[in-house]
Amino acid sequence: MDEIKSVYEFAWLTTQQIVVTSEKNGSNIKGFGSGFFFQYRDKLFFVTADHVSHSDDFEEGMRLGRDEYVWVLNNKNSTTELATMLTPVGGLFSFDQMNVEDELSFEIPDMKDITFAILPNSFKYPFLTHELRVNNSVIVAAGKEKLIINSHCMAELKDTDYCLIEGCVQWDIKDGIKFYRCNAIHQDLTLDSIDVDGYYNLKYSGPVKYDEWAGLSGGPVFNDKFKLIGMVISVNEVKDTVRVVPMKKITELMDYAIRFGKDIEESSGFNQ
Repeated sequence: MDEIKSVYEFAWLTTQQIVVTSEKNGSNIKGFGSGFFFQYRDKLFFVTADHVSHSDDFEEGMRLGRDEYVWVLNNKNSTTELATMLTPVGGLFSFDQMNVEDELSFEIPDMKDITFAILPNSFKYPFLTHELRVNNSVIVAAGKEKLIINSHCMAELKDTDYCLIEGCVQWDIKDGIKFYRCNAIHQDLTLDSIDVDGYYNLKYSGPVKYDEWAGLSGGPVFNDKFKLIGMVISVNEVKDTVRVVPMKKITELMDYAIRFGKDIEESSGFNQ
């Protein structure tokens, strides 16, 4: 593999684009998002935000018991137009937390905006890049094989870190089969605060406009030292901040799933 020259390239090679449909055959697209493959404790995970895979649940504020179908784009070698093979990912874990003060109390569970599947270590088809340009210079060529992030790459965010988020926004479908999208690069995000859940709020250097971020939820967030510090889950247009789940929060749930996974869900986590 060629040497990775910049964090822009590394982020592009590790960020996956996903499509969510209501039908098993891939029809009736409900939304788009991002995700990443993550190697942890000798297991391969696919990670994304739960509101991407269960949008109706988060709109209603409760679990509705309906599963959508999540697909990762394999990508054809093209810069703007995409007729691509899709790889389905199933067996996604969902996590809720309920605080019960006494046996007579009832509270709607707090839905954690984190989901992942445990996958086999090989795929039928490779996942490839589409072209990334910065200032009219090609940073990543189309057709390069994407990467799995190793757990050795993760780190906690520091006050001195500058962070980067990449992906695709403004998705559209033409002629029923062609995906159109705009590449997005958001850089120089810095730590603004840590909220009551222990999540990072990153300050953006410019105004946060929802349309320039929609489709990035579930994607990895890197610091300027190539370290994975967390996953994007939401933006705040009023405060110009981006909310990020720290990787430590995600790996804690992965440890739980590894230990109790068979009791939680019998699915293999991957649909051929």
